[in-house]
Amino acid sequence: MAYNKEEYIRQAELQRQELNKTVLETAETFRDNTERLVEAIEFQSRFYRYSFGNSILIQLQNPEAEFCNSFKSFKDMGYSIRKGEHGMKILVPVYKKFIEVAPDRWLALSDASKEQKENYKQGKYKIHEKLYFKVGTVFDIKQTNCPKSDYPKIFDLGYTSEQHKFLFEKLKDFSKERLSCPVYEEGFSSLQTRGYYDRVKNDIHISSMFDDTTKLSILSHEIGHAMLHNVSQDFKAPVSQKEFEADAVSIMLHKRFGIDIAESRKSHISDHYKILMDGGYTSEQILKSLNRANDAYKRIMDGIEGESPQIVQEQNPAQTVTVALPNQVSGMNGMIQSM
Repeated sequence: MAYNKEEYIRQAELQRQELNKTVLETAETFRDNTERLVEAIEFQSRFYRYSFGNSILIQLQNPEAEFCNSFKSFKDMGYSIRKGEHGMKILVPVYKKFIEVAPDRWLALSDASKEQKENYKQGKYKIHEKLYFKVGTVFDIKQTNCPKSDYPKIFDLGYTSEQHKFLFEKLKDFSKERLSCPVYEEGFSSLQTRGYYDRVKNDIHISSMFDDTTKLSILSHEIGHAMLHNVSQDFKAPVSQKEFEADAVSIMLHKRFGIDIAESRKSHISDHYKILMDGGYTSEQILKSLNRANDAYKRIMDGIEGESPQIVQEQNPAQTVTVALPNQVSGMNGMIQSM
């Protein structure tokens, strides 16, 4: 069959639109099933280098996925995809360059003539980059010939409760050194006060009465506020959005650190999620908030895991190749530009 470029482009665009639609429809189901929302946030903790939308797509296609990469990236790591395996479709951000060949006349660099490309190399044109998304394919590590004995070398398999004191101290150090937000442990007069973030002073206060696991749990929420809602960001949003985002950070950290997510935490995020939706928030706005939380989570994990190789395996850099860190592009980013 002859290759038809126009038909290929049309089919690719239809597939991209279908993936976008799938993400939005899935996010809409959170409205009536907040347990599904919590599950999606937990799943995202494994794939924080992907946008939340791409994580949703991966979970829909393979709920048991643990570490995903492209065919080429796995090959570069020394592993091959097993025969007969089918990959998962995601959206990959791609920047396309345009050159101004005449006043207000822009041409894609890929379509430029040999002479125009030479002029481009010599810096004779104004340049403009535009973000597009294309459909890409990733595979889970269990679809490769990688032996399980190699898994700890590639991605973190989790933490034990004995490591929670260490992680609490690392998270405190991260807050102080990276966020200029010291964490104080103190005895509160009320047992109901577990901790809080002081937005004006930019510091966190944690009750000293709890065990290390509980203190780590409390800090995981307050550090979300410190990263996303401090005074310097001048972030104007309803209280429920701020609580929703801090809870999302906390849930991802809970999953990563091996801490059981309490029903009170699930109820807390569910209550604020419902307030937002009842107040007119759209699925696109919710996904944007989830990506804000994911960006904060990524910064934390890149910070504390990169400094702790004796305890934690650093996330393999090869995993970033597949989607070019979509959650750092913009908004939902890896999924829908307007998000």
